[in-house]
Order: sequence, then structure tokens, then C-alpha cells
Amino acid sequence: MKGISHFITGVAVGTFFPDAVRAAADGSFILVLGGIGGILPDTIDFKFARFLEEPDILIDPHPERFEAQKIADEIAAGIDRVGATHKKQILKCNTMRLGPDWWQQYSLKFDTQKSEVVVKLGPIVNTSQMPLPESEREWPEGRATIHTPLLPTYGEFMTVDIFSGPSFALEWRNGRVEIDFIPWHRQYSHSIFMALLFGLICGGLFFLLGSSLYVTAGLIGAFAVMAHVLEDQLGYLGSNLFWPLTKVRSTGMKLIHAGDAIPNFFTVGTSCMLIIFNLDRFSPQPLIDPLVYWGVLWLPFPIMLVYFFVRKFRADMLKRIPLLAQQEGDLVAETQEVVDA
Repeated sequence: MKGISHFITGVAVGTFFPDAVRAAADGSFILVLGGIGGILPDTIDFKFARFLEEPDILIDPHPERFEAQKIADEIAAGIDRVGATHKKQILKCNTMRLGPDWWQQYSLKFDTQKSEVVVKLGPIVNTSQMPLPESEREWPEGRATIHTPLLPTYGEFMTVDIFSGPSFALEWRNGRVEIDFIPWHRQYSHSIFMALLFGLICGGLFFLLGSSLYVTAGLIGAFAVMAHVLEDQLGYLGSNLFWPLTKVRSTGMKLIHAGDAIPNFFTVGTSCMLIIFNLDRFSPQPLIDPLVYWGVLWLPFPIMLVYFFVRKFRADMLKRIPLLAQQEGDLVAETQEVVDA
């Protein structure tokens, strides 16, 4: 889900604790812990984990000497090397910076149908990824044949343009090479271990500050992180829930995509209503009638969600997209949101 959905869910989690609501009314920032816990897993990944990765294959092109065929050959050779040795390789694609706010875009595609790697040059874009008019250059496309079977993965072109560029894990799995997009994402940061750790940190800080709310603070922190992890489990790519006991991201429930507008709107809307409702019911004189509040005011949200799932079910019946491709698509959308931010 989107970052705002995770954040507001975390805040809503905090409002289920009466002593936290009363403390917030007296000026405490304890409910903010829920928001921090809600966005913590993605913050760890996109602000720290991705910079700790050590690539085995580094693509570092020059904008004036862009060699699409050489890049395609190098990536295909890396995939074949994994097929021959069965040893995992990390592929990192660097960006091409032209100035403070300009980047030369290029894109690559793993074509599992034709067993090819395709690389092509794109336009010049600014940091907001808006292309410079008439900047697309005529440049030969690079195509290299892969001699190792690939697991079906994200089938569209993936752009490399701003900031640090994407990475891929090339890993031998079930007799084929799996291309795992941003392998550092949704690992230890999206686990029960991280929820417990953040809960202990929050509780410990409040204890050291002499607050009697240290247990509540710990529970808010832990449950907020866990809420983020569980929301991610609704998608096509889950999380590494039982890290460090497991090393592979699980398959999600395949109900939504990370960028789906209606589920995100439902989450934000419902969380806001929960926050208002909890603040009211823990106040000295509650004013909200639960029957009217949830029976009338909240009703449009589940109706929209049912409409979304009916349309999704019909669409899924018409197009058969491999699970791995849908998982990679979720990661592409989630990464794009963070880059755009």
C-alpha cells in the first residue's frame, strides 16, 4: 500500500489504547509512535537497506557512450552464469546523471517469451521524471539471447533514470533463474522480529523517560509495524514474516496491488474514521452515535471496496498473468512511489 495508508493505519492503531488517547489530549506525542511504526519498514528499506547492497554485476553506462548491446550482453551473461553455477548474483543498474536536475533515462526488459534481455535508450528527464521535449535519441536497441530458462517475471520495460537505480537478484530456483526485483525490500524490516524490536525500543525509551505509559508505547510501536506488514500481505508479494528463520519473501494473499487507488482510499478513510471514533469514545462525554457513524457515514467505503473486487475478479478471469510478474509489478509501483516522493 501507499505510504500515507501505512502511516494513518499506524496512528489509528494507537487510538485503540485509552491511556494513549488521554495522554495525547494532555499534549503527549505518544500517538505519533503509531505513525512512525506504520512507515518504519519502508523507511528502513528505502533509506538504508538499499545502500548496503553489494552488486556482483554493475551496469554503469556513460550518456555519451551508451552501448545498449554491451549492456544487454553483460546482463544475459550474468543470467547464464547463474544458470551454470547456481550461485546467486546481484545485478545493479546505475543511473546516468547529466546535471543537478537532469538524467539520461534508459530501460531494460527481461523477455521470458523470447528468452532475451532488451535494452534501449530513453529521453532526458528531470528529477520529477518529466521528459525533456524532443530529447529522445535514435539509438540502436540492444538484444541478447539468454540460454538459461527464466521464471516468468515482470514483463514490461523497467526504466532506470533518477537517484541510485534499481537492483535485481538473479537466483537459481526450481530449475530456472528467478529475477527478483529490489531483493533488499520486504526482508527483515517487514517481519515479526522488527515489530517486536520496535516495540521494545518504544517501551524502553518511555521507561527511561520516566513515563508510566512505557507498556502502552511498546504495544503501539509493535502493533503499528505489524499492521504495515499485514497490509502488505494483502498484495501479491508478501513479506519475510519469520526472518531470521526464513530468507525468502512469502507469497501474499493476491487481493490487491500496492498502487490500487480504491483499497488505499478505503484504508485511509476507514483509519481516519477509526481515529475520530476512538478519540470520541475515550473522551469524558462521547458525542458520536456508533450506529449512525458506522451504519451510514462509513457505508460508502465498503461499497466502493466491493465494487473494486467485483471488477478485479472479472479482469483476472480475462487475463492470466503469472504470479511472479504480478509480484514484480507491485514492487515496481511501490519503488516508483518512493522515488517520486
